[in-house]
Amino acid sequence: MSIGFFFNTMYNVVDSFYAGRVSTSALAALALSFPIFFIIIAVSEGIARGSSALIANAIGAKDVEKESHLSTQIFSLGLICAAMLTVIGLFAAEPLFKILGASGDYLELATGYVTPLFWGAIFFLLSSMSNAILLAHGDSKTFGKVLVAGFLLNLILDPWFLYGGLGLPPLGVPGIALATVVIQAIGAIFLFFTVLKRGYIELGPIFRQRPRPEIYREILRQGVPTSFNMMSVALGFFVTTYYLKFYGEASVAAFGVGTRIEQIALLPAIGLGAAIVSVVGQNNGAGKIDRVRECMNVCVKYGLIIILIASILIFTFATPLVRLFTADEEVIKIGANYTRIAAFIQWAYVMSFVHIGFLQAIKRPMYGFVESVARKIILPLGVFYVAVRVLDASLNGFWFSMVAVNVVMTIVTVIYAQSVLRKMA
Repeated sequence: MSIGFFFNTMYNVVDSFYAGRVSTSALAALALSFPIFFIIIAVSEGIARGSSALIANAIGAKDVEKESHLSTQIFSLGLICAAMLTVIGLFAAEPLFKILGASGDYLELATGYVTPLFWGAIFFLLSSMSNAILLAHGDSKTFGKVLVAGFLLNLILDPWFLYGGLGLPPLGVPGIALATVVIQAIGAIFLFFTVLKRGYIELGPIFRQRPRPEIYREILRQGVPTSFNMMSVALGFFVTTYYLKFYGEASVAAFGVGTRIEQIALLPAIGLGAAIVSVVGQNNGAGKIDRVRECMNVCVKYGLIIILIASILIFTFATPLVRLFTADEEVIKIGANYTRIAAFIQWAYVMSFVHIGFLQAIKRPMYGFVESVARKIILPLGVFYVAVRVLDASLNGFWFSMVAVNVVMTIVTVIYAQSVLRKMA
């Protein structure tokens, strides 16, 4: 999972790299667009992870009928969600960008980037639904291979669509997004036919099925809190970006670059959090609580060891890493400073991912939603307001206020999840 996510993150790095070559405004536009783009990811991955946990529990309990119903119904549910995302996203994107202070070329670049992504929402959903079934059966390699292939293809399509050539006119920044949609379409079709080939679903029942509200409700009860958990990350970016605008466009661009670097450092944690859903889910369904506890201990131990090494590396090489994305000296200075500060809280993200993944796997997804809303929206709204509007804090003061919010919420999460684990035992 981590290897696959590494290449997926590098995929985003390539996008940022080429945007940075266009202009600082283009790089800032991608950073501004990320929260809106992340809404697609949040809906698709949230419902997928919720479905994966339910299917994994059904496999562990040897309930073949329920496993079949869940695996079939998630595709029609995904289609409905994709249609809603496309309609809402196309109408809401530009007004949201204006609220965040975008105008002129900055607004045009951001809007041009997200529009193709919303038109291609169906492929994100199809990919996630197919992978949910594979992951529930313990297969993380297939999706990992798709992510690696997508990264390699992106190295070709990004510059081609951006600058044009071989009969294709230069598409500019929207071309970067269009390349993403094309790659998602190829990956989604491949994953869907892999699930068919292995016999986890049958094509006939998928087309003949009628929506079953009781199955939809069960999937949504598990998946919606997870989606909102992830969506709160996007909303948190809105909150952070709103206050960062008081420090200038370079600060927004630097934050976008720093976030990309953090994603690379956090890949092991993201992989562990995703893998826990299938491993803990199957063992929870089978009633093997001792193996649930063992899985948690292993993930915490190795997650902290790996993130310690990653944190040292990003702290040491902060400036060269930021310089990969932009030649703007102001952005480089701000981004390197943010990355060094963020290096000290990577452990907190690891602990949160592992413990929230555990709660999702045992079919307790609501805490992740509540925790994420508090961490990304409620606390930042209050803390950032005091830091920026009341105390008139420096940019470093703003970064440290982010650190404080994340550390406090991680401590609360670990205490709660460990208490649940003790009660299960």
